[in-house]
Amino acid sequence: MPQIPAQIADISVDWLNQVLPADFGRLKGFDVERFGAGVGILGELARLTLDYADGPGAGPKTIVAKCQSPAPENQFLAQAMGFYLREVNFYRGVAGRLSIRVPKPYYADCGADGLPFVILIEEITDAHCPDQITGLTLNEAERILETAARLHAAFWETKELYELTWLPPMNNPLYKAGKAMAEAQWPHFKEHFGPRLDGTMLDALHKACHLYPDMLDWWVKQGHQTFTHTDCRAENYLFGGSAGADTITMIDFQLSTRHVGTWDVCNLLAASLTPEMRREHEDHLINHYFKVVSELAADQPGFKGYSLDRLWYDYRAALLQQGVAQVITSNLRGGNERGDELLEELHMRPLIAAMDHNVGEIVKDIK
Repeated sequence: MPQIPAQIADISVDWLNQVLPADFGRLKGFDVERFGAGVGILGELARLTLDYADGPGAGPKTIVAKCQSPAPENQFLAQAMGFYLREVNFYRGVAGRLSIRVPKPYYADCGADGLPFVILIEEITDAHCPDQITGLTLNEAERILETAARLHAAFWETKELYELTWLPPMNNPLYKAGKAMAEAQWPHFKEHFGPRLDGTMLDALHKACHLYPDMLDWWVKQGHQTFTHTDCRAENYLFGGSAGADTITMIDFQLSTRHVGTWDVCNLLAASLTPEMRREHEDHLINHYFKVVSELAADQPGFKGYSLDRLWYDYRAALLQQGVAQVITSNLRGGNERGDELLEELHMRPLIAAMDHNVGEIVKDIK
């Protein structure tokens, strides 16, 4: 098997000629343009412009290469949580079977423990990518929720969902180990974010960190499991471009999990809308998602009995779990000024939403 490059700089012409589909044509060189600065927190991203030996080949002019993050702390988290292994399995086994648009995979591989890691995928050219820091427009949020609903409806408590043995349930041992990570990060989190949170929220989060394994078991007992993107945020959705003018392309599947679909709803609204925008449109967007997913999943036996009231409850519970996630990841580094600003928003906005919804009330339900 070809040696897996650890970083973009390790990718060579010889390696590309070994791993890319044979019908692309042979390469004599390629140019590298790194992008996604402050966007790809857990991976290094680059556009490879391919130079074919016999002139323009049958393959694309450009592809996207993704390797592990160069930051050791980010690598550690991704390896410990199995994120790189998950994305490789997604592109190898699921990407071609979905009704939603995802980049075409050309090659995906990683070491047995997740490192090193590389994927080569289609570049969606001329697409619009919303800015996470600026936040989504109402129309963008609606369309992303519609896309997520299509994914959720297709797998909502289906046999196929449980046949994806590489897709971890939320109560897998690696995630349960998040309790120790949260407790270790708590002093740093409290020092950095504590002054912006009220005492009730801090107390609820601290309790939730200690209860984290129980919370994950509790989630699985609630049922209504599906395939969740789990990193449902603005910059993981591309609008239009070479995929089609009215097409949304979902990208980045390192965090994909078997969980409740409401996690993606919560993830999007809490982190990809400004707090002001979320407060203004939250009711409409949650109702919009429920309408779409109800229509799409109407024939799924596992969907029966799921109500809008339950969706709202799950939304609040997901905000509580997201609060623990903010503690666990509070030591991540963005790699540059923009990345640090992005991480600050990704952490703080869900915490504001959690306070808005008084999620401390959910702690007593975790048994």
